[in-house]
Amino acid sequence: MSVDKTRIYPINTGWCEADHGTYMFLKGQGGKKIEIAMICFYVDTGEHQIMVDTGLPDAERAEKYHHACEKRGCLQSPDALREMEVDPEEIDICIFTHLHWDHCSNMKAFRNARYFATAEELQWAHNPLPPYYRSYESPILGLQAPFVGCHFEVVEGVAEIVPGVTVFPTPGHTPGHQSVQVETAAGSIVLVGDAVFLYRNFEPREEEHWRYWIQQRLVSILDGWRSMEEIDRRADFILPSHDEQVLEHSLYPYEGLEIRQRRKPVPGAPFYFAGI
Repeated sequence: MSVDKTRIYPINTGWCEADHGTYMFLKGQGGKKIEIAMICFYVDTGEHQIMVDTGLPDAERAEKYHHACEKRGCLQSPDALREMEVDPEEIDICIFTHLHWDHCSNMKAFRNARYFATAEELQWAHNPLPPYYRSYESPILGLQAPFVGCHFEVVEGVAEIVPGVTVFPTPGHTPGHQSVQVETAAGSIVLVGDAVFLYRNFEPREEEHWRYWIQQRLVSILDGWRSMEEIDRRADFILPSHDEQVLEHSLYPYEGLEIRQRRKPVPGAPFYFAGI
């Protein structure tokens, strides 16, 4: 594999409404609604064609069971690939950061792909706590989740899926969440799933002396914080799944992409890091 050939293409499958304070930011503005993109990614290494997550269902299903949703011309991921002149049947790998409804819809359209998820995520997805029934489209609600009936290859810990594409655990948003590290000519680009909702989550909140303005939608704030630190250690660039800023470029890396400084200190700020 040559990293020079590796390209990452964001695919926006629609727009959903989320609450600033009960979802997107810890100590955010509760009751303030913001619109977020619902992005999955196509990764072409030159040898493998990979989907990282598979995005939203149709708007009617999204609205009925989950969040206010608009497509505004956005296609579901298999159709978006066809618009890019990529046949969904040529996708050979689907890596799932986690199995929430907005990250795994349409997965069965990639019928020749190997599916990868963590053991913890599969266990949780099939037997979630009641507050997460809707996130995983539990049968107790009369729904059938996209992953039902699918065969997965189970990932444990840090694992190389193919040369240049590695997954690593980033629990917190869900117990079995993982992120995907892709080696490119510009460095390590980490597709963070929902470990980081927005770029703003990854920036300091100095008035609280927080190194990161962590999200609210977590099953474990301790795991979520440690996962952000692990991403900070690994990533030359991050791609969140819900930040419209990602859509400013149709492929990554692009000419002029600015590499971030890992674990960047902020002079004079008493930020806490674990595991130094």
